[in-house]
Amino acid sequence: MPSTLIAFYSRSGHTRRVAEPLARRLGADLEAIAPTRDREGPLGYVRSALEAIAELPASTMPPRHDPAAYRLVVIGTPVWFWSLASPVRGYVLEERRRFARVAFFCTMGSSGAERVFADLARLAGKKPVATLALTDARIDAGSAKALDRFARALGAGRGGARGRRPGAD
Repeated sequence: MPSTLIAFYSRSGHTRRVAEPLARRLGADLEAIAPTRDREGPLGYVRSALEAIAELPASTMPPRHDPAAYRLVVIGTPVWFWSLASPVRGYVLEERRRFARVAFFCTMGSSGAERVFADLARLAGKKPVATLALTDARIDAGSAKALDRFARALGAGRGGARGRRPGAD
């Protein structure tokens, strides 16, 4: 079983376009965070924006993967109105006691990463081992080098992300 889980939410597909190749680089399991309410179309967009601005968590379906079974949980989120996406907020609030170590990545139109990373660290109760922020334009143009650097920072190929589990002797 992999020792890294990548849990992410993607409304438009940009965050998924980072999560999937990152999972391949790390040999990680993927957990697509699934909100219980529809986020499609204009009403979904407005609901998403209002929840993000108000810092409200969205309810999500129970995860398929138990975060406690992983040495590292990498959390991926879009930035909505310079804020954390509400489905990710809901997931972190529900699962945070099950995280051994965390890392974060975000996708965004232009800015908001610092605020989102600070919010994630506060909610998770842990400092991330690494972070990655990518604009949608950078993802569209190609982000392989940035993903390679992030994977190395997470310990890929050095036993870090795939190394021993906490408490293993």
